[in-house]
Amino acid sequence: MAQPRTSPPASDFLEGMSDRTACILCYIPVFGVIPAIVFLASQKFRTNVRVRFNAFQSLYLFVTWLIISSAVPILLVGGVSGWGVEHAFIAALKFVVFICWIYLLVKAAQEQQVRLPVIGDLAARSTTEQL
Repeated sequence: MAQPRTSPPASDFLEGMSDRTACILCYIPVFGVIPAIVFLASQKFRTNVRVRFNAFQSLYLFVTWLIISSAVPILLVGGVSGWGVEHAFIAALKFVVFICWIYLLVKAAQEQQVRLPVIGDLAARSTTEQL
């Protein structure tokens, strides 16, 4: 009688990933939100404070980007199209957030933890609350 086939145990696809790589992936502009959510939900990084902090800070930076991209134009311009001072201000805010993403990506590659003024405090609080 043949024995039933058993499938090999499922391996975690994050098993071989270093903390440094995980932190870097969190800060890929705009698309880093996907790895950040995966790292927050993964068992491997559940207790890793450094990766969780960078993931939360990346998520909050992405939310800031969304607010600047969608809510601020409606509040500031009121839905009127044109190229006034308001649009230049919104473009400058987007540029600042993008530069923050690049700066944080470089610092994560250098294994340095940078805490942004408001977003970093929220990320630190979220990291400690979820443990």
